[in-house]
Amino acid sequence: MAQDFERLFLTGVGTTAQDLPDGSDFNSDDTIIGINMANTSVNAITASCFMTSSVLSYGADFTFVVTVVGGNFLIDGQTKPQLTLYKGFTYTFDVSHSSNSGHVLRFATQAEGANSSIITAGVTATGTPSQANAKVVITTSSTTASTLYYYCTQHSGMGNSITVTNVHYIIKDAPIPSGSALQLLDGGAKMVVQNNDRMFFQSNTASSLDVWLSRVDSIST
Repeated sequence: MAQDFERLFLTGVGTTAQDLPDGSDFNSDDTIIGINMANTSVNAITASCFMTSSVLSYGADFTFVVTVVGGNFLIDGQTKPQLTLYKGFTYTFDVSHSSNSGHVLRFATQAEGANSSIITAGVTATGTPSQANAKVVITTSSTTASTLYYYCTQHSGMGNSITVTNVHYIIKDAPIPSGSALQLLDGGAKMVVQNNDRMFFQSNTASSLDVWLSRVDSIST
């Protein structure tokens, strides 16, 4: 067996979490051997690194594109999938596509918004579905119910359930002085990841964090 070594870079990370590899999971590159987080700002920052275990946990830049086909909501092209969202983040559901005409996407604690269970706290709807810039934004928090549902207020059977859970922090709000770096893994230890795992980095300051990640994959010679 031989080791296929790969190094990934991420620059200018800020308050919106960014992942490595960008927008995808780790696939077969299953062992992380180095993580370095460097403060590039003139002030001290705090930085975090966390894992998720679902490709559908986040849309691109926390945005899901919503379309309607055959009486179902499609989320990023998938027919009414079950979703996983994480507490403490803001998600945008883009409903500007013309197929959303006549459909109103909302969130509730019961399927189809039964028993007036629609949630409004942390939810903001902007514009008219099917028109430019129309969107529904939800910000989750520690008090958000662990199970939600996305649905159409005008038609039944269009949506599905949402699991709302905590991310798995490797390190959270770690202080990094100006001009300094934090070495999470240095080659003497390793972290094993699996298909669908994604690793995110976040700072409390805009464009202040650079990240280097080293990983290997066992391949046949």
